[in-house]
Amino acid sequence: MPTFDFLPLVWWGLPLVAVPLVIHLINLLRHRRVEWAAMEFLLASRKKYRTRVLLRQWLLLALRTAAIAGLVLGLAQPRWRSAIGGLFGAGGHHLVLLDDSYSMGDLTSDSSGASESAFDRGRRVVERVAGDLAATGGSDELSLGLFSKLAGADESARLLVDRQLMDARGVQQVRNAVGRTQPSWLALGPRGPLAYGTKLVTAGSDAPRTAWIISDFRSRDWRPAETVAEVRRLAEAGWAIRLVDCSIDSKTAGNLAITRLEAVGGVPAAGVVMPVEVEVRNDGQESVRDLPLEIREDTVVRAGLRIAEIPPGGSVTRRFDVRFAETGGHVVAARLPADILPADDISTCVIDVVPSVEVLLVSDDPTGSMRGGDAFYLAAALAPGGGAATGLRPRVEPPAALTAIDLTPFDVIWVLDVERLEPPAINALEAHARSGGGVVFFCGPRTRADVVNRTLHRDGEGLFPLPLAGPVEVLPAPGRERVPDVVVEEHPVVAVLSGQRNPLLDAVRIDRVLAPDRRFDEAATPGLRRLLALRTGGPLLVEKPFGNGLGVAVLTTAGPEWNNWARGNPSWVVVMLELQNHLASQRRHVGPLRVGDRVVVTLQPGVDETEVDFLVPPDGAVVRQAAAAPPGKPFNAALRIEHPGICTARWRRVDGTERERLTAVSLVPDEGQLERIGRERLDRALVGIPFRYDRADALQPAADALAGVPFTKPLLLGLLVILLLEQFVAFVASYHPRVVPRGRA
Repeated sequence: MPTFDFLPLVWWGLPLVAVPLVIHLINLLRHRRVEWAAMEFLLASRKKYRTRVLLRQWLLLALRTAAIAGLVLGLAQPRWRSAIGGLFGAGGHHLVLLDDSYSMGDLTSDSSGASESAFDRGRRVVERVAGDLAATGGSDELSLGLFSKLAGADESARLLVDRQLMDARGVQQVRNAVGRTQPSWLALGPRGPLAYGTKLVTAGSDAPRTAWIISDFRSRDWRPAETVAEVRRLAEAGWAIRLVDCSIDSKTAGNLAITRLEAVGGVPAAGVVMPVEVEVRNDGQESVRDLPLEIREDTVVRAGLRIAEIPPGGSVTRRFDVRFAETGGHVVAARLPADILPADDISTCVIDVVPSVEVLLVSDDPTGSMRGGDAFYLAAALAPGGGAATGLRPRVEPPAALTAIDLTPFDVIWVLDVERLEPPAINALEAHARSGGGVVFFCGPRTRADVVNRTLHRDGEGLFPLPLAGPVEVLPAPGRERVPDVVVEEHPVVAVLSGQRNPLLDAVRIDRVLAPDRRFDEAATPGLRRLLALRTGGPLLVEKPFGNGLGVAVLTTAGPEWNNWARGNPSWVVVMLELQNHLASQRRHVGPLRVGDRVVVTLQPGVDETEVDFLVPPDGAVVRQAAAAPPGKPFNAALRIEHPGICTARWRRVDGTERERLTAVSLVPDEGQLERIGRERLDRALVGIPFRYDRADALQPAADALAGVPFTKPLLLGLLVILLLEQFVAFVASYHPRVVPRGRA
């Protein structure tokens, strides 16, 4: 049976078929009978040829009616949905690639107000393609793949349906396969699936091949040159490309996403306040005002936040404090009100709370830990006591301990006016910094500039940030007006002291410092950054990256020997605690684990058993993983996580104790940017590549529009034949007076 791509044209155009008949009837009404005696002779002749004339007239009327009907049907683009369709086209291979990235969960409403996801529209398109192919007689084959299964374009890629013949049984198999699918939680692009399609070319096969890419066609995925190159390779491999857009145009709908939730600084100790930052992005075209944000600590809902305004395309960061009384892993969650893409409206992070955090203070002053030494004043700042819980536990050791103890537990190591460090100790400090730790050097009367330059700075290759010249006096400022000796630079450690004139810093007096070498150019040193400076213009506190960590130099003493800063000035405690948190965060901060990444648990041989139970989100299903490794070496148990949330790993030690570790798994936030590339920009991006673009919502109302073999060309050929016959019959049926040549007149 025939179907039409544009069925409304049939219903609106077929009434025009009656136009020739109406004109014929009108002409009959216009005839008048006139009695004329001279015509009686001709009437007898007319009766003789009447049947022939009527036959010509009715044939002419039928041809004109058929011509109009053929024109209307041709514009409606008919197709044939029966086995006869096989006579007009051979069976081919159709590769259907369905985007199941989490942006396909977009619930933007269409013009009717119906709210369904882009993925639901994509599934209907897949079912329809299968049904249309079956209508041609079942000679076509269909392969169905999801972006998430084909993203790697390697041997692990798997098709849901592999070259299934599209008969009734094949259509049911496709419907069953696509009915079980849901959008994944992954951020996926089309490059991997397109590359997989290029590899599917069958050698020596001349059958037509069509690749259907059913996606939401977001700008971030289809603008890159790598995507365009994959589409071009697919077309050059002989695939006819069909692009079906499942998204809905909307100028008012916008997506809000939590792009970051993490602890920033602080000490993860029991009873200690820790700052947490949450970042919310507005991907819509309008500002969002008075936005509520729900915050949970473990299972307890705490007082939420309200964001006054987020501009279109902008982001806003808010900070709040959390405190946990018990040790162990704790979950902080933030949730936005539901919008068109619910997947990125929630985010979680894990804070591992310990009883206290050890801090290593290295001093070669035998009285350093006693009242009055550098170690005493620094330890008093890091752990002041008196109800001011910081969670820090200072530990004072001599320089020799750097090679005798394990430095791994210490986030920050403070080296206090040490005269000399042996090469093994220097190597231990540099290894600690390379792995993300922080090392702070306080200078003083025992610090020798030449030793520091030769062993610790080493022309910029070492851990010490800058070369030294020697101790210098900081002379009082001239004039009667008192000028602060310390100048605050732009840095998060001292941000609390910046701005207007601070009376606490005004009271700080710096008498002596170790001055940097005059030939040293701070601006030419990559990564060197001042935190505090002297009123004379010289540096006082500087930092410089070293590996994954930081090396910091304070060019005066920690105790009151060269300054009065530590003697009863609260700003001393503030800066030391902020510096400790800043350096510790460099080591604690690990890039967020994203959906699709692997949660890895490192086990120690002889200490841990070899099996780990992973309780995976969203429902806590248990997946047991066994690990193996060469004898005596650490081994890993790992599991790929495909859903955001909290993954709990549990394992036993050989002594029978149980261990548990929580890991937060987050979405890739860029996938929530729902800007469509649109037809015009897609044409520009894929210039020179033949493809057909359709909107899923335009295809779906007429469920049979693409069924069968196109019948437009045969119909147009038939129309041409009808028009030629119409002209011939019109000529024969009409009266033409005989033309007599002039020579015979």
